[in-house]
Amino acid sequence: LVAIVLIGWVARIYLREVSSASRLARLFPLLLRLAAIASAIVMLAQPVVEWFRSGRPHLVVLVDRSGSMGIRDERDADRDASRLEASLSLLTQGSQPLLDRWQSEYDLDLVAFDEQLAGIAPDGLPIAIASGENNGTRLGDAVEYALQELPGPMPAAIVLFTDGIATQGLPLLKAAHHARSLRVPLFTVAVGSPLERPDVALENLLAESVVFPGDRMQLEATLHATGLTGPAQVTLRNELNNRLLAQTVVALSPGGDSQTVRFAIQAESPGELPLRMEVAPLDGETNLENNSLSRTIEVRDKQIRVLLVQSAPSYEYRALKSLLERDPAVALRVFLQEADAEFAEVDNSALREFPTTEQGLTEYDVVLLGDVDPMLLPRHVWDALRQFVFEQGGGLACIAGPRFMPDAFRMERPMQALMPFEIEATRLGSSYTHSSLTYLIEPTALGWHSPSLLLGENEVQSQAVWRGLPPVTWVYPIQSIKPGAQVLAEGRTPDGGQESCLPVILRHYVGRGEVLFHATDETWRWRWRTDDRYFARYWGQAVRQLGRGQISANQDGVEIQTDRTRYRPGEEVLLQLTFRNAAAAPADDHGVLIELQDDVGMSRKVRLQRRPGYRGVFTTRFEGLSPGKYEAALLQPGLEGHNHVARFEVQRPPRELSRVAADQQTLSEAARISGGKAYTLETVSELAADLPPPLATVVDQLPSQPLWNSHAAIACFVALLTGEWLLRRRYGML
Repeated sequence: LVAIVLIGWVARIYLREVSSASRLARLFPLLLRLAAIASAIVMLAQPVVEWFRSGRPHLVVLVDRSGSMGIRDERDADRDASRLEASLSLLTQGSQPLLDRWQSEYDLDLVAFDEQLAGIAPDGLPIAIASGENNGTRLGDAVEYALQELPGPMPAAIVLFTDGIATQGLPLLKAAHHARSLRVPLFTVAVGSPLERPDVALENLLAESVVFPGDRMQLEATLHATGLTGPAQVTLRNELNNRLLAQTVVALSPGGDSQTVRFAIQAESPGELPLRMEVAPLDGETNLENNSLSRTIEVRDKQIRVLLVQSAPSYEYRALKSLLERDPAVALRVFLQEADAEFAEVDNSALREFPTTEQGLTEYDVVLLGDVDPMLLPRHVWDALRQFVFEQGGGLACIAGPRFMPDAFRMERPMQALMPFEIEATRLGSSYTHSSLTYLIEPTALGWHSPSLLLGENEVQSQAVWRGLPPVTWVYPIQSIKPGAQVLAEGRTPDGGQESCLPVILRHYVGRGEVLFHATDETWRWRWRTDDRYFARYWGQAVRQLGRGQISANQDGVEIQTDRTRYRPGEEVLLQLTFRNAAAAPADDHGVLIELQDDVGMSRKVRLQRRPGYRGVFTTRFEGLSPGKYEAALLQPGLEGHNHVARFEVQRPPRELSRVAADQQTLSEAARISGGKAYTLETVSELAADLPPPLATVVDQLPSQPLWNSHAAIACFVALLTGEWLLRRRYGML
């Protein structure tokens, strides 16, 4: 628009100027004037001619030659070569090797790297690149080297052959962001299997340290598999004679998740029982040292002293008395409040009177307290019973009844402290005794961890057994469960009514002892059509569990440990604290406090959680710990004369071969960030077509040549002005 206005303004001046010349004659100086103005404008714009030297585009190929590239991925049956050999084969062999093609189309730079970076000639690639040492990998630094330090123009693209394992230097993703800012795409080729080296390991074997002959004890361990799927056979053997005690088949998870393996076996003869849990080696597994765990159990030849107390001989009392009298591991004494005076003379297990003092109760390991009338016993009996549990670590089982237990104990404060629920919170006389209402008892998720509730050979069989047991017809309605009390089993009604789910079996740790509460006295019904097999298995194990509080009283101290001593960054750390005397463990499930301190002085306090089914075992897990050395020390409960510390280390730079799975995810992310593309050895044939086309590009810039101040431009401007002046003079327009 400016040019049109300018042309019109100049033309108007010429056309209106007074002169004898014709309009056609005036057109020539007009054109010269416009040309002079145009040349002046061009000179003000200062035009410059720039000269460039063009050539083939620059392509950089980075080849990883670190120790991890020497791994042969054994799961790949079609390729019996290392990762480095597979990369070299793609670059130098075949009908049309990639290097030959790229050399003809691009200005090629070839760089091999590990801890060092070295440019090499393509024809010397197989010799110069072979390393095979267990050194580190500077993956991000190799990309930065190609972007900033290589001579020549900026690369049109960078091709990276690697397994993605970086142990030091600049992170690859940070280098990818820098490449994106320079508009240099990364084309990554992931070499190697994304699966970890095949391995299956057993960790953290848990079992009771002391048991009785005939005890049905439970052992459990954590099975962790990497890079393996399918079935794995786990066996439990007597390490002394290699006798098979139990076995199972575990389906390994494709994601490598940890699984819990449990075995339930019965202790036989007294003495030490050395056990070995072992998982059979699998195809491709090279490390067999972590396939087995050993543990020695002490089978103590000592009878459990049991006192059974009841007001009247109910069905539950009769069934328990008959069972425990036949158990060779139990020394049974009974006290029946409403029995005749001659009862103690005709029954050798009967007592004439209840032991009313604390010293009298020390003669027993377990007290089974049934439907007892507290008014028929002295008040100080309940204080002595509380001390028996709190101080001596005795076991107490309270069995609810329709007459006295637990409603009659509302005024007995020692018994209120022992109960796992608040007695006063339940309305007096609200027991469900309707004959038309039945309850099927089923263990809770926590109850499946208790050995006494495993009535079959394993958890699957136990579930079938519990579903087939006869129901009970009444349950005491527990309303308010105390903090820390554990519900092991619940009663469910078939109709799912208002009282469709009630706690039936509860466990409560009180001081050094353990309290088991039954909200029904009809477990005797489990004997129907099954003789007393499951009734005996349950009560036999329950009595043995309660009796262990005193047999381990001579043991002292705790053991605090981690599942390993060295970890890689990002790995989860399992810390476990075990009380050698389980009765000395705090009653609170969160009663253990530790302090975790690193090597730079930073510390934090962490509370441990009781492991289900084990009173004396507390655990916690740490995630995301920074590299360094750590020390975990016990703070609570304080144990005098002992220094309980566990030490472990999170390694700072991982070793080259500590992690061997190809990191395809990071390579794909780096390619995406930079605007490139990611490949594997199976899809690398698409790489050549996806690279930037080999068109001529600027490789060098020569000195520029300005036009606006050249002699020719100035001469042209002067000539135009002079020509106009001469024509105006001739036509009389001056």
